[in-house]
Amino acid sequence: CPAKFTLLLPLLLLFGREMYCKLVEHVPGQPARNPQCRICDQRSRVPHQRHPITNAIDGKNTWWQSPSIQNGIEYHYVTITLDLQQIFQIAYVIVKAANSPRPGNWILERSLDGVDYQPWQYYAITDSECLTRYNIHPRPGTPSYIKDDEVICTSYYSKIHPLENGEIHTSLINGRPSADDPSRVLIEFTSARFIRLRFQRIRTLNADLMMFAHKDPNEIDPIVTRRYYYSIKDISVGGMCICSGHAKACPLDPATNKSVCQCEHNTCGETCDRCCPGFNQKPWHAGTFLVKHECEPCNCHGKTEECYYDEGVADRNQSLNVHGEYIGGGVCVNCTSHTGGINCETCVDGYFRPKGVNVPDPCQPCSCDPNGSLHDTCVKDEKHAEGDMLPGFCHCKTGYAGESCNRCALGYIGYPECLPCNCSLKGSVNVDPCVGPCICKEHVEGENCDRCKLGFFNLQQNNPKGCEECFCSGKTNVCTHSHLTYRSIEDMNGWYLTGLPGLIRVAPKQKRFDGHQQFSISNVAARKVLPQTYYWSAPSSYLGNKVTAAGGHLKFTVSYDFTEEEETVQMMVQSDVIIEGGDLRISTPKGGIHLQPSEEHTEEIVLKPESFSVHGTNVPVSRREFMTILANVKRILIRATYSYGMNAIYRLRSVSIEAADPTSTGRKVASAVELCDCPPGYDGTSCEVITASSNLTPANKAKSCWPRHRRVNGTIFDGVCAPCTCFGHAELCDDITGECLDCKHNTGGSYCDKCLPGFYGDPTKGTAEDCQLCACPLNLPSNNFSPTCHFDRSRGLICDECPAGYVGPRCERCAEGYFGQPLIPGGSCQPCQCNDNLDFSIPGSCDSLSGACLICKPGTTGQYCERCADGYFGDALDARNCQPCHCHINGSVSEICDSRTGQCKCKANVIGRRCDVCKPSYFWAPENLFCIPCGCSALGSMSLQCDMSGRCICKSGFMGRRCEISRQAPKLKDNARSSQQIRVPPRRWGISSGSGCPRGAYRPAALPETFGLQSSRGCVPCNCNSFGSKSFDCDGDGQCYCQPGVTGKKCDRCAHGFYNFEEGGCTPCECSRFGDNCDPISGHCTCPPNTVGEMCDKCAPNYWGHDIVSGCKPCDCSLVGALSSQCDLNTGCCFCRPEFSGDKCAECRLGYWNYPQCVACQCFLAGTDPQSCDTELAKCSCIDHTGQCSCKVNVEGVHCDRCKSGTFGLSARNLLGCSSCYCFGLTTQCSEARGLIRMWVTMKPEQMILPLVDEKLQRSTLSGIAFQPPEIVANIEQVMQDLRSEPVYWRLPEQFEGRKLTTYGGKLKYAIYFEAREETGFTTYYPQVIMRGGPPTHTRIIVRHMAAPLIGQLTRHEIEMTEADFTWKHYGDDSRPSRAVSREDFLNVLYDVHYILIKATHGNIMRQSRISEISMEVAEGGPVSGMTPQAYLIEKCDCPLGYSGLSCESCSPGFYRLPSPPAGRTPAQSLGACVVCQCHGHSTMCDSETSVCQNCQHNTAGHHCERCALGFYGVVQGSPGDCQPCACPLSISSNNFSPSCVVEGPSDYRCTACPPGYEGQYCERCSSGYTGNPQTPGGSCQECECDRYGSLPVPCDPVTGQCTCKPGFTGWKCVGCEHRHARDGMKCVSCDDECTGLLLSDLDQLNQMILSVNLSGPLPAPYKMLHGFENMTQELKHLLSPQRAPERLLQIAQENLDTLVTEMDELLTRATKVTADGEQTRQDAERTNDRAKSLGQFVKGILQAAEAANEDAIKLNKTLRTQDETLEKSIPELQSEADRMIAELRSRELNMQERVAQDELKNAEDLLDKVKKLFGEPSEKNEDLKNEVWDKLANYHTKVDDARDLLREATSKIREADRLSAVNQKNMTMVEKKKQAVEDGRQDVEKSLQEGNDLLNEANKLANEISLAVEIQPMSDQLKDKIDDLSQEIHDRMLPVKVLQAENHAAQLNESSAILDGILAEAKNLSFNATLAFNAYTNIKDYTDEAEKVAKEAKALANEAMQFIFNKCFALI
Repeated sequence: CPAKFTLLLPLLLLFGREMYCKLVEHVPGQPARNPQCRICDQRSRVPHQRHPITNAIDGKNTWWQSPSIQNGIEYHYVTITLDLQQIFQIAYVIVKAANSPRPGNWILERSLDGVDYQPWQYYAITDSECLTRYNIHPRPGTPSYIKDDEVICTSYYSKIHPLENGEIHTSLINGRPSADDPSRVLIEFTSARFIRLRFQRIRTLNADLMMFAHKDPNEIDPIVTRRYYYSIKDISVGGMCICSGHAKACPLDPATNKSVCQCEHNTCGETCDRCCPGFNQKPWHAGTFLVKHECEPCNCHGKTEECYYDEGVADRNQSLNVHGEYIGGGVCVNCTSHTGGINCETCVDGYFRPKGVNVPDPCQPCSCDPNGSLHDTCVKDEKHAEGDMLPGFCHCKTGYAGESCNRCALGYIGYPECLPCNCSLKGSVNVDPCVGPCICKEHVEGENCDRCKLGFFNLQQNNPKGCEECFCSGKTNVCTHSHLTYRSIEDMNGWYLTGLPGLIRVAPKQKRFDGHQQFSISNVAARKVLPQTYYWSAPSSYLGNKVTAAGGHLKFTVSYDFTEEEETVQMMVQSDVIIEGGDLRISTPKGGIHLQPSEEHTEEIVLKPESFSVHGTNVPVSRREFMTILANVKRILIRATYSYGMNAIYRLRSVSIEAADPTSTGRKVASAVELCDCPPGYDGTSCEVITASSNLTPANKAKSCWPRHRRVNGTIFDGVCAPCTCFGHAELCDDITGECLDCKHNTGGSYCDKCLPGFYGDPTKGTAEDCQLCACPLNLPSNNFSPTCHFDRSRGLICDECPAGYVGPRCERCAEGYFGQPLIPGGSCQPCQCNDNLDFSIPGSCDSLSGACLICKPGTTGQYCERCADGYFGDALDARNCQPCHCHINGSVSEICDSRTGQCKCKANVIGRRCDVCKPSYFWAPENLFCIPCGCSALGSMSLQCDMSGRCICKSGFMGRRCEISRQAPKLKDNARSSQQIRVPPRRWGISSGSGCPRGAYRPAALPETFGLQSSRGCVPCNCNSFGSKSFDCDGDGQCYCQPGVTGKKCDRCAHGFYNFEEGGCTPCECSRFGDNCDPISGHCTCPPNTVGEMCDKCAPNYWGHDIVSGCKPCDCSLVGALSSQCDLNTGCCFCRPEFSGDKCAECRLGYWNYPQCVACQCFLAGTDPQSCDTELAKCSCIDHTGQCSCKVNVEGVHCDRCKSGTFGLSARNLLGCSSCYCFGLTTQCSEARGLIRMWVTMKPEQMILPLVDEKLQRSTLSGIAFQPPEIVANIEQVMQDLRSEPVYWRLPEQFEGRKLTTYGGKLKYAIYFEAREETGFTTYYPQVIMRGGPPTHTRIIVRHMAAPLIGQLTRHEIEMTEADFTWKHYGDDSRPSRAVSREDFLNVLYDVHYILIKATHGNIMRQSRISEISMEVAEGGPVSGMTPQAYLIEKCDCPLGYSGLSCESCSPGFYRLPSPPAGRTPAQSLGACVVCQCHGHSTMCDSETSVCQNCQHNTAGHHCERCALGFYGVVQGSPGDCQPCACPLSISSNNFSPSCVVEGPSDYRCTACPPGYEGQYCERCSSGYTGNPQTPGGSCQECECDRYGSLPVPCDPVTGQCTCKPGFTGWKCVGCEHRHARDGMKCVSCDDECTGLLLSDLDQLNQMILSVNLSGPLPAPYKMLHGFENMTQELKHLLSPQRAPERLLQIAQENLDTLVTEMDELLTRATKVTADGEQTRQDAERTNDRAKSLGQFVKGILQAAEAANEDAIKLNKTLRTQDETLEKSIPELQSEADRMIAELRSRELNMQERVAQDELKNAEDLLDKVKKLFGEPSEKNEDLKNEVWDKLANYHTKVDDARDLLREATSKIREADRLSAVNQKNMTMVEKKKQAVEDGRQDVEKSLQEGNDLLNEANKLANEISLAVEIQPMSDQLKDKIDDLSQEIHDRMLPVKVLQAENHAAQLNESSAILDGILAEAKNLSFNATLAFNAYTNIKDYTDEAEKVAKEAKALANEAMQFIFNKCFALI
């Protein structure tokens, strides 16, 4: 559809004229081109000067352009809105720029209604502006999307380049997650009718606009600002119709001009957004690429075509589809043939379908007798039939029976009245209750068998015994049925699934269904923890006292289906309902519900004993057992599983239970609920509540006993209340176990018999002060250091868990290595500050009060053991390596050395750290114990040094100890000239002097020795040649001292250049030309070795390195590795094959091994030592013959491709290759964790600010801190008022703290910014980041130093969260960084990070600090993606037994952690070891921190299952049979009266809690005042309860319980009075006195007389009278039949009248509508007329414009044909002047030509400019005129087409009016007969129609006139011919070519104009220099005058003259 545009701009400039320039011409470095300035004028007649917004979608090479910002800065803000006319799903938007760069900042938005717009995407010049302007994190690089509806901000399309024709591609679907199958979110996100482009900033060259910050915008040079504007060449929008995935095409509808979906899949609607009528079996869903979601037809059995979808029906599986399955929710409406129901499958009220009938119209009317039936609706079909009723049976009133209720029922007589018979139908067993004497049921009495016997109630017909026995909890036998009504209890909160034992609970899923909560559970999920059969368990609202639910119904609805199709479905047969209470478990019979898949079943169970049996048996449930259960219901279980299929989904909903309630207003009478006549002290409908205490709370009433008592064993019937054994510390206890509930007074345990942890005492005393707070050593919180304590009778209070550093029974002393005063409030024990240099093996090494270090480790000393002791040196603080000085005893002054360097203080002339070496020229004199001078003769000794014995080394000719004796030296044969030229190199002294060998010997490989240990062992003789050596001595290497010209180690041959070896040396050769090479014997000159040539100046083949002395060296190239045997002559390097290297190619090249094969090494770069690798070649060397690569420290393998054992995570960044396994020291085996990704921990939205703290975290503040998005800003001056000292740190929030082991290998990122007076201050050198953490006993603080940021610059830091590069340091006590952090230390801190601080103060005199972009990477499980990369460097340890977690940081199930030792030596010891739970073999689970055992088995209890549970006895030794049940006196629950017992003797026990009334070791007999036999199963001891007024004060019979009554009293309890006695207060008095006795006797006589009368004899029946009554009744029945009743006739008449009125109302409505249509027709005709008039005026305007254009064309034609004679006359003059100019040009010097050339050029340019104006502008105007005429003609044709459309529309309106008139006339005639009042309306309509016809006639007439008047085609043809002639003439005269030449020259003139502009700008800038400004103005005026003069001259020239001049000029040049 064509889009409509809306452009939002200031109205002032929409039609203004403006010059603009392209930015591409303004960019430096661009090639110089023609100026790119143009005119933009909206009102221009020239099309290319107009740039309307429609150009952006016309598909042409035109563009829209905005006003430039020279008109104002507000033109940065431009809004373009596209109206697509309907909603589409947009796929992409492409915006193409024209002659300007793409927009900088802008927003692409969407809207459905044009009012509310939502962003699609943001565009910004820079990424930072995404945050600052739009508050959105930028998406760097090419735009990408993570979510279907994600709105991103990108700077990718806002770059300055390209300067023209840039494009912006915005994809809204591609690249999003559901692009292949669009989700509902994506469809909604891409749906739009309106698209808006909000431009907010033009992309500029920022340097051009710097002046904006300093100048008024009005003063800015427009040369700059007119280059900045928006220009859009094309806006392309790609999309598709929104057809909801149900159409393949959406063609354009010509009538509506909209795209219409061609719906498929039985869908309808404009966007196929609903199912078609009759296809609503399933809900409508949008179609996708994968699923059609076709609408299915409803199954209405052909009775209707209308239906709708009901979700509740679908959930209940009540709708049958066309495939015969109950799937879907289609509900049929308007069923025919008297049918109804969801699928028209049943009959409506009053009709029924006979059984087995299946015909097209099966529903037949009911025939119910009105006398006997409740209503005229019968049983519709078999589904509605109940009991013995069949379809068609009517619902009878009480006393009536029969299919149509047309006779009396059994027990009633006298139709139609049907009165009841004498004998009660409920209570008698008579075959005919109306015949014979009444025979009562077993529990019924009375003459008519109509009342229950005493002790019974609730007379019911279906009860074989008539009445039920009173329960009354055994307290009375007087009861009656209640008149209360049932109230339904329904609570669908708190349901869960469980097995029959109830040990495991599973929470189901829930949702709202049909107004109710519905639960569901997947069988697959449930079977993971539950058995095969599991149940729904009811919440508390269904439990407790439910005696009032007797006779009510338990109702619930269940269903199930399968997630996958099952091949065979085997049904499960189990009990449907199980009820538990009173130690009993009853259930319904198995197989009650046979449930099929996808079927929903509602079950109703009557709560009566007959409905249940004892679970697991067929034993029926007695009423007493049933009522006992209802008195205290503990569990109600409803079966959940109905099939053995694993893929089942089970559901439950609408569970309700009926219970009688006095406040209920229901109709169902609760007659099955008994109302007992309870004795005093009991209450409740069944006397189940005891009211003896007035303080009984409602909660306690439910327990039915007074406070601190319990109902023993929970027994309701004849139950008793016994006191709780809680020692006064609890108000309640459990009925069964007797365990106390909610212990108080700091007590705990099953019977409140233990003090809670942290308290001690004896709780059994029974006072509130039994348990006192532990004092360890004080009871103050600050000085109570042990969490638990206990009281020892011999030692008093003992604290159990003193923390590290505390010792003593009450933690009252500090341990070794700690000091403090814990007995003083606020005091504590702190570690001694001795730098870990204490010797804890010695008691008292640290003062326990002051903390003074008393006994330091050997080698350390000081107040804090902070330095090395005397005689030691090293670092006592960091390295802790104090070591002995070992000063030499002879050479040192003392044994004390420098404490840092270890330098000993030496004696005179002694050196060395240990003072163990004499100074040079000195030797050791043992007899003097000093180093004395050698005294060597300066003339005769080789050196002033001597050996260890003091002997000097003599020169030749000298001898003696000090070489002071001269000797005669032999002469050489030659003169001494050559010998004098040789200088003996000075011998290095000190090697042989220390050898300890005699003269003429040396010690090979001499070792350093100390004084006093020298010997002659190991000495070797020098063997110096006597002829060639100067002496018999040699140096330490055995080298003798040779004579001149002699060489060799023994001085035994001539050196090079010498010959004739003899005594005294060798003779020099005279062979200087040959490099002094001569024969060593004869001295003849020879060539150097391996040389050739006459002058020996070349190397022989395969030799290199020519040297005139030494000759050439052999190449020795490898035959295998070298390409040839010849090497480089200069370097000697051989030319190697690719696999070989080395000078001789005798080794493998880097990356190869096994010479000479040289196979590739294949080293793994990440694991290989980088020093053996070439990073550019990506190859590494390996060991020859093995191929072993040089692995990093923690890497192994031939190729260095795997980590060593105990390491993991091979990485190229790791200098060691792999990281060592940390694992808290528990194992050395680990691997790199897989499946982890890096996620970011960031600031939460609600965390707007961060606190600032000082370095020690002693102070914190939020003052002066504010949130200025996106940064947190702190005013440091205000902050320092609270913190007072620097440095100040930001503290990161709690999400950056805690367990952060997975942070290892990630990054901590933040951005910091600060403002200060000075950039550097004393805080600059403080750590940038401080992090504290670790286990409690191994807390560490580590810091990170980084380069300080610069003032006013945002600095981003990324900190690696590893110890790599040694960038993290430990933080010392003196605030200085110390040793580097190891991997173990770093992971220890990450185990539990306490805080992370980031420095906020950096410079001096801080003003402000900011922080932003805070994040920290952690590792989590998840899929790897671009935003979530894989996490590396995270270890996964092979934890030993008992440990779990990635780094074994947690204990496994079944293990607990021991307390941490004070100072563990390994990381694991810092956490405490994990050991097996100590549960004595009765549990495998315990709490990992407290070690308390869980789920103790085998009848055990206690924190460690160390004792028998309540009700069991024995000694816990670890076997399952340790604890046996108590039998008090029997083990069965009904006869086990004591909840506890204790061991007595080796194998006996004693019951310890016999209730009142029981006594004996086993509670085996009744106490006095009680009766019963507790040793008989079911027997118990009951209190006699004899009436104190009616019984004698003696115990009742111990067996029967019969009380001994006083005279006049009677009864079991002596409560009643004897016959003819009455209760008078507390006595029974006799009634046999003279008055009352006489009356009673008379009454007895009367009674006897009545009973003696015989009333059973025959009586004559009045048959005649009855026959008359019957005839009269039949007649009245006919007269009063419903069809003849006057009310019926009146009703029919009223209905006919209502029908008539309704029809009249409809006619009136239609008449009104016709009137409105006529009015609308009249208005349309008027509009048509107005448009026709407007069209006429427009056509006239076009005609006038065409005539004016024709006149302009004629004038222009005349102008072009006129010749200018002035040109012809001036040709000779111009030629002469040109010749003169050329001659003068040639005669002058070259250096004088520049000025003349400039003048000539200026004149020529002006001339050309004038020519251009003369010929160029007419041509352009002509072309413009042509285009304008064509545009006007096109507009005219368009207007004519519009007029024709209007005429056609008017004709259509006329036809419609005619049709409506006919209909109106017919309707008016009908209405006139029924209601005269409609006549006025009809006349008004006719009048309106007549006016409409007149207007249409006028419109037709006007249209004809227009057709006749507008005959412009001939004129158009004439104008076209004129234009063609004009164009031909222009072409013939070659005007286009000439104009092009003129344009080229005009470009040069334009450049000159630019120079003028520059001068003008210079004049503006020189406003402060008046002289320069005046001169500039003068120059401008001169140039202007000269230009004007030349222009006037050029105006007189013609085109031919101009061409001639140019040709002549070019020829001369």
